[in-house]
Amino acid sequence: MDKPVLRRDIQPVATTIKGRRMIAFHDPYRLADHSVAFAFNTLPILQLLDGEHDLTDIQAMLMKQQGGRIVYVSEIESFIESLDRACLLESPFFNQKMCGLRSEFSSQPIRLPVHAGKSYISEPVELSQFIQNTENNLSQENLRDIQDNITGILAPHIDINIAKDIYVNTYRYLQGKCYDTVVILGINHHVQEGLYCISEKNYATPFGEIKTDKNFIRELKKRVPGGTFAADDFGHMTEHSIEFQTIFLHHYLKHPFAIVPILCGGVHEFIHQGRNILTDERFRGMVSLMKQLLEERKGRILLVAGVDLSHVGRKFGDQAPADVLLPQATAHDKMMLSFLSRGEPENIFLTAVETLDRYHVCGLPAILLFASLLAENRADILHFDTYHERETESAVNYASLIFSST
Repeated sequence: MDKPVLRRDIQPVATTIKGRRMIAFHDPYRLADHSVAFAFNTLPILQLLDGEHDLTDIQAMLMKQQGGRIVYVSEIESFIESLDRACLLESPFFNQKMCGLRSEFSSQPIRLPVHAGKSYISEPVELSQFIQNTENNLSQENLRDIQDNITGILAPHIDINIAKDIYVNTYRYLQGKCYDTVVILGINHHVQEGLYCISEKNYATPFGEIKTDKNFIRELKKRVPGGTFAADDFGHMTEHSIEFQTIFLHHYLKHPFAIVPILCGGVHEFIHQGRNILTDERFRGMVSLMKQLLEERKGRILLVAGVDLSHVGRKFGDQAPADVLLPQATAHDKMMLSFLSRGEPENIFLTAVETLDRYHVCGLPAILLFASLLAENRADILHFDTYHERETESAVNYASLIFSST
C-alpha cells in the first residue's frame, strides 16, 4: 500500500485495557471479525495515515520524533497490514467488505433495529416498562399546556440512556394522538451522495414493524431535482438518529401510522464553499414538493427531527477543552433555536456561515429542512441540556421542541 489512508468514518477512542493505555476504534459497520485495539504509542503512525505520506515518509518522521532511533520499514508494513486486516484502512480489502455489506442490506426487506440491546432494551415488555418508569419519575410540573394539534417534534439523537428524561418528556405529549404519516428527519453521520438519503424499507422496532409510506417516498424520488437523493438507502443501515425516534413513536402512538425516513447531510460543503443551500435547486425542490405532498394528504401529519446541537472539545477536534468553548457554543445554540422557533431557516444558515460551523452542529442539515417545512407553526422549547464527557474534555448540547399549528 503506497500511501495508506485510515478510514475517515471510524472514531479512535483512548481506553485502558488491563492497565495499558490503548487506542480502540468504533466501526459503525463492525467489519472486523473481532474487536481490535492498538498500543497508545502507535498514535504517531495513525496520524500520518492521511494519503499524503508513503512508508519512507512515515519512517523518517518517526525516527525524527524518536531522536534518531532506527525504525524499520518492515515494522511499519506489519502494523499497516494489521490495520488492513481489521478493516481500518481505505483499501481494496475494505472496499470488498463494504460491497458485500451493501449487497446484504439491499436484499433485506426491512431495516433492522441494529442498536437494540446496545443503546436501548431489545425486549419489548422491558423496553415499554423502561419508558413508563421514566415517565412515572417525571414531575407533572414539567407538562406544558400544549395544544392538541401537534405538528412537529424536535428531539435529540444522543444516547437514550443519557437523555431518557428528555426523550420521554417530549414524546409523551403524543399519548392518545393519531397520525397517518410521520416524516422523520435524521442525520447521516457519514458522507453521502446528494443532500438526502431516503428508504422504502419498513423499520422494525422491538414493538414490531412500522411501515413506510411508499407512495409518498416514490413520488418524492420521482419528482425532486436530480442529485437530491443518494443513489441507494445504505446510509440507513446503522444510523441511529432515526431509529431512536421510532422507539418512542411506536410506544406512544398506539394507532397504526406510516413513516417517511429521511437522512439529511451535505450542508457543510455549502458553508465552506460560501454557497447558500437555501437557494440550491435541490433544497428548494425538496421543500416545495414535500409541502405539496403533505398538503395533499387527507390524514394527520407529524414531522419529527432527531438532532443534536453543538459538539465541542478535544474529541471533536478542538484544541481547547469543552469547558472553555461551552459558553459560546450554548449561546450560539440558543440563538439558533430561537430562529427555529420563529421559522427563520435563512438566519439559521447565516449563523452557520458566519461561524463556519465552529461548534460542529451535527443536526444542522435536518434543522434547516425542518424549519422550512414548519415555518408557519408555533414552537414551544421544552428542554435544553448538555452532556459532559469528562474523560475526553468534550461536551454535546441537545434540546427538544414541540410545534403546533396556529
